[in-house]
Amino acid sequence: MSTLKGAKWVLNDLQKNGFEGFIVGGAVRDYLLREPLNDIDITTIAKPHEVSKIFKTKPTGLKYGTVTVFMHEETFEVTTYRIDGEYQDSRHPESVVFSETVIEDVQRRDFTINGLLMNAKGEIIDYVNGKEDLAKKLIRTIGDPKDRFNEDALRILRAFYFQSKLGFQIEKETRDAISLYKDKLSDIAMERILNELLKILKGKHVRMAFHSMVTTGVHEVLPGLKAGIEYASKMEEFPFIDAFFALAFTLNGSVPKAWPFSNKHRHKYEVASKLAKENDYFDAYTLYTYGLELCTLANKVNYMLGKSKNLKNKIEADFNSLPIQSDLDLKLRATDILKLTDKKAGAWLKNLQTEMVVEVINRRLKNNKESLEQYVLAKLKG
Repeated sequence: MSTLKGAKWVLNDLQKNGFEGFIVGGAVRDYLLREPLNDIDITTIAKPHEVSKIFKTKPTGLKYGTVTVFMHEETFEVTTYRIDGEYQDSRHPESVVFSETVIEDVQRRDFTINGLLMNAKGEIIDYVNGKEDLAKKLIRTIGDPKDRFNEDALRILRAFYFQSKLGFQIEKETRDAISLYKDKLSDIAMERILNELLKILKGKHVRMAFHSMVTTGVHEVLPGLKAGIEYASKMEEFPFIDAFFALAFTLNGSVPKAWPFSNKHRHKYEVASKLAKENDYFDAYTLYTYGLELCTLANKVNYMLGKSKNLKNKIEADFNSLPIQSDLDLKLRATDILKLTDKKAGAWLKNLQTEMVVEVINRRLKNNKESLEQYVLAKLKG
């Protein structure tokens, strides 16, 4: 956690040692918007080795002139003024050159609302008309938007993130450049794209951001999400993250392999999509087989698509009333069956247990040891 007070201490200590420095970026923006501050970044004329002589530090990005400063149990990213070299991977500069002026450092940044500075006295310095864009509620790149997005294509999704977070409009020239350079997102690692998308999905104004994705065509270059983004952008109530992905992949017909989901989440979206396509409601065995979470998620998808009522309460009640919720709940264990039949374990045992589960779930067989033993003996005689 970083505080404004702690950041000003860092600036004061830099000044005492002859180095200019400023708070920069999102912290200044959020301060002016009276939003909570999270990470506070500092930019300074001091080189990393000079910063390290003043503070306890950890090298966290020396290639880009960044060290982490530890101050009174707080941490701050402190970066030397710099000019970025050419971008070869649509993401990172191949090289950086330390600059002598903060103006050059600000001009390399992404959006005007992130190019504001604050000095140790709390005064705001604005070289890029960021305060004006804050007042107009506009997201605009610093300098030519074509250059900014050509340098780093991830800035395209960052524009939508700030729109989702703040509810600002994206300025026309910036929006046009997004449309022009959207295909460069294919150069970005999918892990980074997913991370930005998740942040977009958590914003208060996510529907606005999705609408902008549609109008700029960005939704077309996000694998398997085109139909889902189009549909969700028109919904009155935006779904939670899991519900959005399940909806999108149901409409798409599959979960594209390109997305680096965890195995748990990929399984969740694949199964929920399958259940949504195959079921309007879930019988006892389906509830038992797939569980409460997946069946509820599938129903949520069908409800959003207008194919089903919202059956959340009924699904929960039906699941909780199941005679058993796992084969471990059977009152006759595998070892009991082997003793009863005097047979060796094999595929027959698992098949028999599955049959017993089906009978118990459908309430054709009571889940007590005596009834289950009778069932097993009858099946073997048969």
